[in-house]
Amino acid sequence: MTTDPTPEPTPPVAEPAPPTAEPTSTSADGSIVDWGERSERWAGVRSETIDLAGTAVHTLWADGPEDGTPQLLIHGLGGSATNWIEVMPGLAERGPVAAPDLPGFGTTELPHPRASRIPANVAFLHAFLRKLGWSRAVVHGNSMGGMLAVLLADRAPERVERLVLASPALPTARAKMYKIHPATLLRFVPFLVPGVGSLAVRAMQAQLSPEREWEQTAKFLHGDPERVPPELQAIGLENLAAGRDDAWRREGLVGAAESLVSAMLRSRELVQAVEEIHVPTMVVWGDADRLVGRAVIDALEQRRPDWQLTSLPAVGHVPMAEAPSEYLDAVRRFLDAG
Repeated sequence: MTTDPTPEPTPPVAEPAPPTAEPTSTSADGSIVDWGERSERWAGVRSETIDLAGTAVHTLWADGPEDGTPQLLIHGLGGSATNWIEVMPGLAERGPVAAPDLPGFGTTELPHPRASRIPANVAFLHAFLRKLGWSRAVVHGNSMGGMLAVLLADRAPERVERLVLASPALPTARAKMYKIHPATLLRFVPFLVPGVGSLAVRAMQAQLSPEREWEQTAKFLHGDPERVPPELQAIGLENLAAGRDDAWRREGLVGAAESLVSAMLRSRELVQAVEEIHVPTMVVWGDADRLVGRAVIDALEQRRPDWQLTSLPAVGHVPMAEAPSEYLDAVRRFLDAG
């Protein structure tokens, strides 16, 4: 795994305004049509609903050159398509960009109880690419989305031109599992036993207000939460608060978390998929990531020394949100390398 020169970190945002959940310009179904109305940085990004086998899939879309290579963006556990919104206009300089809300997240409802689990999501993404008519795409995946991107490339290699894995949820060597951050273990241990994770989520929501839960989540996910623009923080709070209103959202989160933990413990399929990928692949990782630690990156370097690594100093688990300029620079170098 080769290493890019490490870019300078973006200076912290000075005294960001606290996130709010004020309503914005919306369509009749409640989705924002033009995200540029909310922030000029997001001009050109719009919401679309794509019917996929009877499921209304909320998708963020950015147009790009018709002769460019499309890019598919896959969010992580507990996230949504908006995790990618800071980098979508930049990525769209090279071709059309689509970021769907996975089933059970954002505003894409669960079509069936198991739809948010890992195998179902891989099938969903394959069907999504076919629905868009994209024969080849650059696939980006963050966290759980990185795992899904790897499995998608293994299942449908003809559809994936390149992979960009942002802090991917992939296994480390069992002998190194003691290096997992204690806070990460505390978050995921309840999902080892079916039903316990759901109880833990309910208890946490009863104990903490949405604002307090968001504050704790942001501190855990980001190397420096103040680097995340206040508009994006506001969206995070809105998504989190909405997740308390509908039973299907909790069901989607718990199902995905249980499935992710199971896939990590039964890691043979993931390891095999990593070893068999034949497309150019880059890993973008923040060295302040508490979820995907150095041990995971070391394991990937050992298994795939040909993969390119871009390490971002003092950045956490969602680099495209916390350090979008550095993320875009890394992707441009990777794509320009041919």
